[in-house]
Amino acid sequence: MEQADFDLLVGQPDELIKQIQAAKPPRDIATYQKQYDPKQHDIYDGAKRPDKIIEKDGGSSTVSVARLGIPFQKKIVTLGAAILTGNPVQLMATPADESQTTFLEAIKRICHDNKTSYKDGQLVEYMSSETETAELWYAEKLGPLDINYWAGTVNEKGAAKFRLRMKVLSNQDGDGLYPVFSSTGDMIAFARTYVVKVGDKNEERCDIYTATKTLKLAKTDGWVIIATEVNFFNKIPIIYYSQPRPDWWDVQDLIDRFEKVNSNHGDTNDYFGSPLIFVEGKVTGFAGKGEQGKVLQAEGGAKASYLTWNSSPESVKMEYTNLKSLIHYFTETPEISLEQMANIGAFSGAAMKFLFLGAHLKAAQKERIFGEGVQRRINFLKAAQATINISTAEASAMTITPKFEYYLPKNEEELINMLSTATGGKASMSQRTAVSANPYVSNVDAEMAEIEKEEGTVVMDEI
Repeated sequence: MEQADFDLLVGQPDELIKQIQAAKPPRDIATYQKQYDPKQHDIYDGAKRPDKIIEKDGGSSTVSVARLGIPFQKKIVTLGAAILTGNPVQLMATPADESQTTFLEAIKRICHDNKTSYKDGQLVEYMSSETETAELWYAEKLGPLDINYWAGTVNEKGAAKFRLRMKVLSNQDGDGLYPVFSSTGDMIAFARTYVVKVGDKNEERCDIYTATKTLKLAKTDGWVIIATEVNFFNKIPIIYYSQPRPDWWDVQDLIDRFEKVNSNHGDTNDYFGSPLIFVEGKVTGFAGKGEQGKVLQAEGGAKASYLTWNSSPESVKMEYTNLKSLIHYFTETPEISLEQMANIGAFSGAAMKFLFLGAHLKAAQKERIFGEGVQRRINFLKAAQATINISTAEASAMTITPKFEYYLPKNEEELINMLSTATGGKASMSQRTAVSANPYVSNVDAEMAEIEKEEGTVVMDEI
C-alpha cells in the first residue's frame, strides 16, 4: 500500500482496516501456538491416536493408550533465545564531546528503565515461535512524584517533561499485528488490534500508528475513529520483528514421530514391563501380597514360566536416538543436559567454542533479523530523546550500534592461566579488581582498608 492510498482511505475506516489486514501475508499462527504447547500436540488427539478397543467375551472395552507430548519446540526456542540474548545487548558508540557522552547515557538510562535486556529475550522467543512480535513505545507525562526521574542525566532540572515506556505486543497476549509497507519496503503505518472490556461487553479496538499521528478506532456496527492523537516523535513508535517460519519448522515431522515412538514404547512397557507368568494347566492358589517365599499353587502336571522378550528392542532404541540427534542437529540446538556435560568432562575454551559453533552460527543468522530491529529501536530512541529534550537534538547525530555477545560457558581458570602466560607470569589484575570480583566481599573499600591494615601489621611484626 502506498502512502497516497493510505491517506485516501483514512476517511473510510472499514475499508482502511480491511485493506490493511488483507495486505498482510498469511501466517498460520494458531498452528504454531499449538505446536509450541506440548499439551496440544497431535499425540493427544483422539482422532489421530485413538484408544484401543478390546473385544472380550462378546463385549468390548476401551483401554487408554500412552500419550506423551515432548516440549522439543520450547527447548529449541528458549535455548536459541538464551544464546542470542543471554548476555545483554550492549550499546556501542564513540562520543565526540561531552554532549554526545551525556546523550548516550540518557539512551542507556531509557533502555535500563524499560528493562530491554530482559524483554529482548521475550521478543526473540515470540518471534521464534509465533514468527512475529513487536514493541510499542509511548510517552508518559511525569507527575509530581517523578521530579527526580531524570536525576543524574542530561534530562534533569525539568528539561524533559516525559519519560518513555515500552510494551511488548504478541499474538499470545491477544494482539493482532498488521504492518503496512510501501512498494519499496518502507513501513508507512502499523495497526494493532485488541479487545477491551466496555461495561459487560468486549469491544474490538484498533490503533493505527503513522509517523505523524495515531488513529484510535472502535468497532460497533462498523469501524469508527474515536480519537486522533499527534505523534510528536515523527517516527512510527513500533519496532516490528518477524521471520517466515518458527525455529522448529524443518523438524516438526521428526518431533511427531519421536512422540509416537516414545508413546508406543510406553504402551509396550505397560504390557510387558512387569513380569508376566504363563501357566499351562489349572491354578489352584496364588501367593498373598507381601507374603514371604511366594509360591504359585497348581494341580499336578501344570507348568508355569515367565514370558520375556527373546531380544531387547534395539531397533526402537536406535530410532529413538536417531530422531533425538536429528532434531538437535538440524535446529542447531546444543545438547547441554547434565548427563551430556558429565560425559564430555573438562573441555578447553577452544573445544567449548567448537561445541557451540552451530548454535552461534544460528544466533548470527537470527541477529540479522533481530539485530536490525534493535538498530531501529536505537534510531527511534535517538529521535525520541531529541524530542523530549530539544537541547540534545544536535548530539542525536551520533552513531549508536548494538553489539551482541553470544552466550558461551567460560573456563575462568583457563583464561587466567592464559593471561598469566601472555604477560610472562606478571600480574594481569590489580588487587582491588580481584577483591571486587570476590563474591564474599560486599564492601570493596572497607575490605581494601582491612587488607592494608593487616599488611601493615605484618610488616611491624617482622621488624
